[in-house]
Formats: sequence, C-alpha cells, structure tokens
Amino acid sequence: MGTITLRAFLAVAAAAATGAAGTWWAVRQPAAPAAAPALVALEGMGHLVSLKVRYANVIEFTQQLTQGIPWTQWELRLGSTQVLLVARGECLVGTDMRQARYEAVDPAARTAVLRLPAPATVSARVDHGPRDQGGSYFYAVQGTGIEPLIPGSANRTQAIDAALQRAQQDMERGCQSAGTLATARTHAEEALKPLFAATGWQVQIRWN
Repeated sequence: MGTITLRAFLAVAAAAATGAAGTWWAVRQPAAPAAAPALVALEGMGHLVSLKVRYANVIEFTQQLTQGIPWTQWELRLGSTQVLLVARGECLVGTDMRQARYEAVDPAARTAVLRLPAPATVSARVDHGPRDQGGSYFYAVQGTGIEPLIPGSANRTQAIDAALQRAQQDMERGCQSAGTLATARTHAEEALKPLFAATGWQVQIRWN
C-alpha cells in the first residue's frame, strides 16, 4: 500500500469537499453502517503521514583495537580508532489508515467514533548524501596507539559502520518517543476532524 503525506492528504480532501474530482475511500469494516461517513483519501492509501522529524546529532564513537593473549582471558590493547560523526537524517511518522474502524455511529445525530491505530514510524534513515546537500559526514577519524601503524583499514571501517549504526538507532528512538507520537496524533486529528465537519459529521477519534 502507498503512503500519503499530510500536505497531499489535505489537498485531496479540499478538492473533494468542494465537489472537485476526488476518490472516496470508505473505512472498511464487515458491519459498517451504510450511513457512516466516509474518509477522503487517495485510492489505495496506506499511511497518513502526519509528522516529519528532522534529525541532527553529533555521534562520538571509539573502536578499540585489541589482541587476545593466548591461553588467558586477557586482551592487549593496541590502540583505537576514534570517529566524530555529524549525523543528519529524517523520519516520517504516520497512521495506518487501513486499520481504521468505526466504533460507534449515530446517523440521526450525525456523530461517530473512529478508532485508529497508534501512530508509528513509517520510515527513518540517516542521510548518506553529500555534505553540502544536508548529508551526514565524518568530522574526524583518527587512530591512537599503534593502530595507525597496522596495515589495512578494517578497524577504521568497523568504527565508521558502528557510528552510523548508532546514529540510526538514536534517530529511531527519537521518532518513537512519547512526545513525537503525541504530536503525530494531534496533527492527524487536525486533518481528519475538519474533513468530517465539512460533510456535516462530528467525529471523535480514539487511538489504540
């Protein structure tokens, strides 16, 4: 299924509300009343993206270079690779509209209760593009001890990969924070409620 951003969703909703050509997508449920209000969206809409979070952070990481001492549990520290990553990226948070269900509908009063799944991360990625175009970059990569004297770049490669992984994990945690999800819920409600009101319905939204 596809993904629709909040801006695109509002554009389609505005066109449909004024009688322009639009696609009507009814909330699917086995016993939905015929008089239930419809949701306006793009055909085959999957997620309604209601929040974009831009990520930026400085990740400092050290990859130790060690050598095991035979027949012991000890390791000899030969040096390390230290990296300083300026990480940038973005994540999208949205609601899976395919799981939307009517919990209650009163056709006479033209009121309804719509149950929606909790917002979740739709996508999250660290930007690996050029630095001058907003991509991530390594501010410093340096070796300590005898690491610079050892042939090969395996330790440096591991340090760089580990720093990027930490940035990805840090961004994903931020996108799943309580504050981020609360903002995504608010934005989704601000988009959906006026849409129903334009058709004469008052819809209360409840979240799983």
